Amino acid sequence: MSSTDNPTGYGPSASTGRWNRLYFDGDENRYEQWEVKFLGYLKLKKLKETILLPANTNPLPDGFAGKNEEAYAEMIQFLDDRGLSLVMRDAVDDGRAALKILRDHYAGSSKPLIISP
Repeated sequence: MSSTDNPTGYGPSASTGRWNRLYFDGDENRYEQWEVKFLGYLKLKKLKETILLPANTNPLPDGFAGKNEEAYAEMIQFLDDRGLSLVMRDAVDDGRAALKILRDHYAGSSKPLIISP
């Protein structure tokens, strides 16, 4: 890493590390692999069980609403602009809904949504 990338030498690097491997670039051919890596990341953050609750679990169990918002906040850090556009209006602060939207769009058998750049 050069000193122009990060003058202190500390902090995440844009070109290496876990953050780069977790970034989803919008390539539907790599969505499933990204989801597996992202769910592993959420497991380490103790958020995975929240985002994988069945869709019909309403209301959320005690303590899960805040964790669902945290899962959403983590997810949007790793999405390209197209993925973010898919979830930012229909799943605000809702990690479970955001994951469902992404699955339906990138890995689902239904017709994908058209997102203009």
